[in-house]
Amino acid sequence: MGVLLIALGLLGWAIGGSIDQSLHHLLHVRGDTVVLRAVLQLTNLGGASVMIPVALLACAWLAARRQTRLMLWLLATIAFGRILVEFAKLGFARPRPPTADWLTDVTSLSFPSSHAAGATMSCVALCLVFAARRSYWIAALLFALSIGVTRVALGVHWPSDVLAGWGFGLAWPMLCARWLPQDRATER
Repeated sequence: MGVLLIALGLLGWAIGGSIDQSLHHLLHVRGDTVVLRAVLQLTNLGGASVMIPVALLACAWLAARRQTRLMLWLLATIAFGRILVEFAKLGFARPRPPTADWLTDVTSLSFPSSHAAGATMSCVALCLVFAARRSYWIAALLFALSIGVTRVALGVHWPSDVLAGWGFGLAWPMLCARWLPQDRATER
């Protein structure tokens, strides 16, 4: 599924410029509204300033329980995944939507969305490490989906950037799962 979303993101960028633009304008929040403030709050929850400390807290919890292999897997999966996303941004070098549309400050390139990738990757990796029940998976994926939508709503990403971010966020931890230690945390 992750690879399919990455492919759809690339395809959307390559041949679907008008679809990207139409969805960008459809989902874009306008004006200083309650909705805009809520979208800004939500998007901040999916950024590195929140997601990295959450992952580090999970790592500390695992370390305190002497589940070192799980802790190292989680740390490596998220850290290397985030680095790969940044290299992908440099490699693709896709410009963001017009700055007149931006409702928040950004400094990096557009493709793939690091908010969408980081939130999805962190949620999936945490669900894998903690052998999450189905309800936690659903909540985690809904959270990651909402983070991606906020990036388009704030005018700082094209929808295809977000699709690719979600795809990477799904694909990377699933690829890394082949090295996931079997002694997963089971207390919930």
